[in-house]
Amino acid sequence: MRLLDRLRRREAATDVAVVGSGLPALAVALELARRRRRVTLLGPAGRGEAPAGLGLAALGPSRPYDRVVRALGAAPARGIWAAGRENLDRMRAFVAEAGIDCGLEARGSFLLAADRGEAESLAESEDMLRDDGFSGEFLDHFMLETRFDLSGFAGAYWAAEGAALDAAALARALAEKARSAGVAFVAAPVRSLETDGAGVEVHTSEGDVRAGAGVVATDAVATGLVGAVGRSLVSAASDRLRVALEPGAALPSAARSVDGAVAWTASPPTLVLAATAPAVAEDGARLERLAARLPVRPGGGERWIEASEVASDGLPVVGILPGQPLAVACGFGATAASWAFASAWWIAEALASGRDATPPPLRPRPAPPGPV
Repeated sequence: MRLLDRLRRREAATDVAVVGSGLPALAVALELARRRRRVTLLGPAGRGEAPAGLGLAALGPSRPYDRVVRALGAAPARGIWAAGRENLDRMRAFVAEAGIDCGLEARGSFLLAADRGEAESLAESEDMLRDDGFSGEFLDHFMLETRFDLSGFAGAYWAAEGAALDAAALARALAEKARSAGVAFVAAPVRSLETDGAGVEVHTSEGDVRAGAGVVATDAVATGLVGAVGRSLVSAASDRLRVALEPGAALPSAARSVDGAVAWTASPPTLVLAATAPAVAEDGARLERLAARLPVRPGGGERWIEASEVASDGLPVVGILPGQPLAVACGFGATAASWAFASAWWIAEALASGRDATPPPLRPRPAPPGPV
């Protein structure tokens, strides 16, 4: 008898139905299973466990720290950066426990400034971050061009606690651990999700699954499943570009632009660039123009488009929806690895104990007015 046939025979076939894909869904399913919850992970058929986005684990949003402090206040901003530190610590612990090689390189991550104003903001942020206990260094354009094969950037901030990794290898290890912990995998496209006072019901192409609680955790698209969250998310379905680096090329292994529009991970011999802002018509052209300024081999590289969502304030949406047996972890865009492990811990802890440690600026919120 198929799993879904067995599930339909019971009023509450599982404690928690995790709907989603990629690192966020796998991480939260594993965390819940380790708390002795029965977990069913439902996701799109055919995609397997391949994550979207980039293998980039960075602290904070793609914005200078001083701007986030002005927008949110000192304590909330510090909490967001601390969440990135927590995420990296939990990721490292998992990698060590699993004994895997996922290419985790804790060489820091960069925010790149396109003009003098952005560079000045990064320089101001260096002192503020140091005062709040975060290590890093501001590089003016002379220092940046001395250390790397880069030109045309006014400056950069190097965050010591950033990293790059092989997200696909990490996802495979998470899936293996989740299966070993008893998570049931159902590769069926999810059509809709309903909640009531008794729990959630997930409607898939193969039948319905009833659970005491639900989590929508994805590095792809969640708006169609959770309308309340959709009001704060916008489409970021945009271009990706993989190119070959010139032999011996020196580039930051993990980098983002201050305006939040572009990110990359460099893992010689390849470089993967991603348009990370809400989709615009020239995303692909922008990536190609940027690649043309970098030490890459001619030939155009490999192009594709990934569907994802980001919040217009640049922060993911994580936590329990008020008054519902439903949690969300979404809006990550191309940087799910920066948040997935910490988000999984917060959600699992909140569902299991009622204690929610999610930083308040990341919790479900009305549609934000604009970038922080």
